[in-house]
Amino acid sequence: MDYPRLTICFLFILSLITPQPIFAADVSCSDIGNYTTNSTYAANLKTLLSSISNSSDLNSDGFFNASIGLNPDQVYALALCRGDQEITSCRSCLNDSSQAITKACPNQKEAFLGKDECMLRFSSRNILSSMDDGYVAMGYNVNNATDPALFTNVLGNLLFDLRERAASGVVRKYAADVVDYTSLSKIYGLEQCTPDISKLDCGKCLDVAMSEILRYASGKVGAGIVRYSCVLLFETYMFFQPAADTTPPPHC
Repeated sequence: MDYPRLTICFLFILSLITPQPIFAADVSCSDIGNYTTNSTYAANLKTLLSSISNSSDLNSDGFFNASIGLNPDQVYALALCRGDQEITSCRSCLNDSSQAITKACPNQKEAFLGKDECMLRFSSRNILSSMDDGYVAMGYNVNNATDPALFTNVLGNLLFDLRERAASGVVRKYAADVVDYTSLSKIYGLEQCTPDISKLDCGKCLDVAMSEILRYASGKVGAGIVRYSCVLLFETYMFFQPAADTTPPPHC
């Protein structure tokens, strides 16, 4: 299935049944500044990145955020595994990403790397506990729904429900579910925010993602959008592990 690439930054690839790595990684390298190879900043970055995959913080919610050093050599890092990933897969993804990101963006003080199962970001500026809805990438399934109006209506209801559940998450801001589109077809959706942002900011990030999905991928049977602080994906096949969604729907 082809997903036309709309940016050079990062395309979050959906996979069949159990998520499979389809590409090594895509990276967004920022131009906010550079560091030299043997500098204090370089040493701090190496120390921080090497600590991510072994961090105990990943055990509870698959999320890591920390900083090391003092200005002007302070480094901030943020890492998130997709909510359906088991801890072993999460650690493996972040270990690979920690090594790949500096190779892809050598000597640059800020970068973002996205893979199928995780994302990683570092910067010389504070990126922790604040929403950043900077657009990273969007892709869509080239196939169209047989009944676009019905599909969009069912999809909209699913995405709104997932938005509420993801934003309300306590341990992790993640929700995934499936709804019937027709008697023979289903729509699978997944939404997630970095858990360091507030319920309000998570909702705002997903609102923007939802609006852009419904605008630019109207009538398509699948699409995905990734921002620095949130992710939204949907398809007509199972692409996530359903048992990983521990956020129950709100009681009426």
